[in-house]
Amino acid sequence: MAPERVPDGYPGSLERWIEVADGRRIFVRPIVPEDVTRLAFAFAHADLDTLSRRFFTAAPPSDPASLAYLATLDYRFRLALLAMDDTGTSIAIGRYEGASDVGGAGVAEVAIVVAPPWRRRGVGRAVLCALERPALDNGFTSLTALYLPSNRAVEALLESIGYGERHVEGGIAVLTKHISAAVPSRGCGSSIS
Repeated sequence: MAPERVPDGYPGSLERWIEVADGRRIFVRPIVPEDVTRLAFAFAHADLDTLSRRFFTAAPPSDPASLAYLATLDYRFRLALLAMDDTGTSIAIGRYEGASDVGGAGVAEVAIVVAPPWRRRGVGRAVLCALERPALDNGFTSLTALYLPSNRAVEALLESIGYGERHVEGGIAVLTKHISAAVPSRGCGSSIS
């Protein structure tokens, strides 16, 4: 499940098995460029509801340049974590990307998508929580999520792990979480360490 080849700067320390709420174990690791085939497969086989909730359209980025962009990261300003089941099948992807347009310096935008059979099992929570420490280590103090206001499931997930300050801008809901090593991270265990 760990990649055979990793690019420079690959944070191997983020590879880990995590037990989710239903007792199953998932393997989480940073995405590598070779995962572009996993992304293409996921987009090609995703239901329209999943695509529209994640990309605000039923047409995800599917051209080679867009897919390569999503799979090629610097692991500091842009990080994505891939979650797999115990057979190595991709089940979720969470990412953050520095986003000065949603709050200024120190703010990263987060996104999560979980395969339908794995929803409501703690996978989204595990992946979003796993993004917090690296975000903090890389200078981010706030995480912001943008989602469709009708997506109550993602809103409930985000609020359960400490996102708040909800507002709607141009038909898109926004929730923010402030992170700090000194303040316990609500819903993600104890303080970020």
